[in-house]
Amino acid sequence: MLQELVRAAMAAAPGDVPPPLATPALLPQAKSVKEDPSFPQASPVVPAMTLPPDLVRRVGDSLLSTNDIDCYIHFRAVCPGWRAATDDPMRDTSDPRFQPRRWIVLDEDFQSEGKLLLLNTESGRFLHRKLPLLSDHYVVATTRNGYLVLADKSPPHSASVLNPLTGVVIRFMAPVPPEVGYAAVSFANSALKLTLFADSSHEIYSAYPDNKSSVVHKVQQAAYVFFRNALVGGVYTNTIGLVVIARLCRLLMTPDANHLCFPVALGREMLLVGSAEVSFFIFKTDKDFKMEDVDTINNYAIFIGHQRCLAVDADKFLGIEANCIYYTENLGSSARICKCDIKDRKVEKISETADFIKKDKKFVLVADRPSTIIHLLSSYTINIPDSQLALQQIP
Repeated sequence: MLQELVRAAMAAAPGDVPPPLATPALLPQAKSVKEDPSFPQASPVVPAMTLPPDLVRRVGDSLLSTNDIDCYIHFRAVCPGWRAATDDPMRDTSDPRFQPRRWIVLDEDFQSEGKLLLLNTESGRFLHRKLPLLSDHYVVATTRNGYLVLADKSPPHSASVLNPLTGVVIRFMAPVPPEVGYAAVSFANSALKLTLFADSSHEIYSAYPDNKSSVVHKVQQAAYVFFRNALVGGVYTNTIGLVVIARLCRLLMTPDANHLCFPVALGREMLLVGSAEVSFFIFKTDKDFKMEDVDTINNYAIFIGHQRCLAVDADKFLGIEANCIYYTENLGSSARICKCDIKDRKVEKISETADFIKKDKKFVLVADRPSTIIHLLSSYTINIPDSQLALQQIP
């Protein structure tokens, strides 16, 4: 009953659907946070039901518990009383409650006229965003937790990190290297850290907002690929643990370049998912970083492609089977989606014909058939969009 009353009150507010993000005339200097005035907290005062502040806060906390930050912002927009009873996500960007965690950006729409399509991998909810800010910057990469990394269109192409759920833009002094194509965002001691990866040089760049330049780490190819996959796969753990797992990965894998190995975040656990010969292996790490063979991941399913890997709650997605690995099989000029049951290792084809065709260097979905959530998530794992900044450097 309470949820119905809250929904009715939110529906009564004319500002419950946020207008498009306004493009700022001038972005602030390094380490500044830009609050977009077009977001609903600036909505005109509207009548709303009177509820005790502690009850309003509990409703808001329930929205944050599922990382539905956009719904939380709509909720606060209902009236001044509800805003006063809840925390403002614009005031502390390091607060984990207001950071996107379970979201991915589906790349099919991500560079289309400033439009953005996000998916909550835990709840199965899609979210459309129109962000005019994207047209004024180069989109460099999207992160596994839903942030967008942007670069100024004018030299030296300083970096910015956009939270699409709150509209907050954090500026960096350090420029974006032109060859970068992967990125990860993390918080350490309340400070945002941006990590960028350059495949061509096997260099890893890291910077905080007030750093004038990035710290550059050049590593061997095998280590570079593993650390890149770990960070873009949502795995944030200490370096010693990653090194142990990387060594194990190299022992398990053959030199065949078509073989895959990804660390995957699954709740509070970390899985190591990969292929060897014609089968898959999956291990779980404990707190001492010891590896344990896994034959079930309960209600989760794993999608693994040439570029990325992620786990989703199968109960929230119609047509996705739990305790299965969905992977793309490279057929040269095409690719198809297969499903492997983790318990009995039985493999099935999703369709008899190819699901993707190769166009230039990317695999695109076959156009003459409807796309399912399996196709969308497989497309997310098989491709990485090119950095718009990198494309500008091509003569």
